[in-house]
Amino acid sequence: MRGMQTPFLMASIFLVLTGCVSLDSRLENEFEEVKKGPVGAPYKSITSFSSSLRCMDNIMLAKGIRNIPVMVEDVDDKTDEVKMGVRDMLVSAISEMTYRSHGIRLILYGKDTGNLVSFLKAANNNTAYEQLPLYDIQGSISQFDKGVVSTDASVGLFARRDGGMGFSRGSSLSVVALDLNVLNTSDMSVVPGVSSKNSVAIFQKGNSLDADASINKFGVYFDINLNRNEGQAQAVRSLVELAAVEIIGKLVRVPYEQCLKE
Repeated sequence: MRGMQTPFLMASIFLVLTGCVSLDSRLENEFEEVKKGPVGAPYKSITSFSSSLRCMDNIMLAKGIRNIPVMVEDVDDKTDEVKMGVRDMLVSAISEMTYRSHGIRLILYGKDTGNLVSFLKAANNNTAYEQLPLYDIQGSISQFDKGVVSTDASVGLFARRDGGMGFSRGSSLSVVALDLNVLNTSDMSVVPGVSSKNSVAIFQKGNSLDADASINKFGVYFDINLNRNEGQAQAVRSLVELAAVEIIGKLVRVPYEQCLKE
């Protein structure tokens, strides 16, 4: 019996060592793949309103609108549901909208400019405050209704001895709204009629990995296709870019509607 155990023991040890070598090789291969980093290159976010921003830039350039100083407040989320940098999205949209025309001189002053303010103070440099903004944009994510409409259905088969299987599917509709207004910096009064209030409907289906969003404005229907990597954030970005076109268009008094109907 002992003679039979020895070959069996040796074979077991050989298999364990072989398995360890194989595992080490797999780990080395995986590590080599990880060191390469992401295969896909960074991509530029293109929304349904990218062409609208360029259109606004061309209109302001053609009309000679230039260097109107405008300040942007923090765009807070009053619902505590949309955890995104809405103000940064708004700044990016206005910056892209004024790439050629320089129609708006955007002034950023707030909690995130603390280092710059401290540096200017230490350098005894007050030139940043020589030109005061004429207008101030303020607003918030004012509404988030999750699951306004939801449906689900399921079907299954079950056998007492053999177990069972089933299938289910669900969908829901949520609404996000953004309100923006413009103030006169001279007396902090609201500029009449220069406001934007829009909402985006986000439709999610299946296991919440597939989603679509839509905005209806001036009789034009904007459909936004979302994937699992974009989700709600991309819908909010589209909403912000629409608001940027509308509120700047009203402020500088240009026919911004034609940029939304292209």
